[in-house]
Amino acid sequence: MKRYNEKKWIYGFGTVLLITCALALFLALTPVVVLQISEPLQNEKLLYQIWIKPEDTFSIHWTHSVTKQPVIETYYVQEELTIGIKEMFFNEHGPNLPAGPESGTKWEIKDGMFRVYNYDVSFEKLPVRIGQVVADHTFYYSHHEVSLRELASPGGFVEIEATKISLLKYLIRRETH
Repeated sequence: MKRYNEKKWIYGFGTVLLITCALALFLALTPVVVLQISEPLQNEKLLYQIWIKPEDTFSIHWTHSVTKQPVIETYYVQEELTIGIKEMFFNEHGPNLPAGPESGTKWEIKDGMFRVYNYDVSFEKLPVRIGQVVADHTFYYSHHEVSLRELASPGGFVEIEATKISLLKYLIRRETH
């Protein structure tokens, strides 16, 4: 009887070990797409990451330092994991904002807001200079809202990038910030 229980324990332990190894292998080999915000001037220090899918959109909201008016830039993750500009909204012209249609963009004016869309621009890494006083750049994705000046210092510089990493790596560094 003792010999039977010993074999049963060994088989049970072996089964648990096999399942654990299979799960670890699955986690290590399954790729997921994440959006990462990092500081390139700090050795690519990872500040924030979140699971995202190609074609998902996210936006950066900020206040223009001259006009003191809101600007909303919406981006999307392309299939090849570059970041494309979907559209931009603002209600008053100012420095570094589009002044009119260019390079195929289209414009609409509705309810006092300019909507610029039909961009043919994409980025490997989207550069964002964080405003020092007025801008208050804020990242929005789904129900997530992250103030960039809380991740990196005002006046600092971050890059937003879509990339593939293993599910295990994502779970270890999940929504870092």
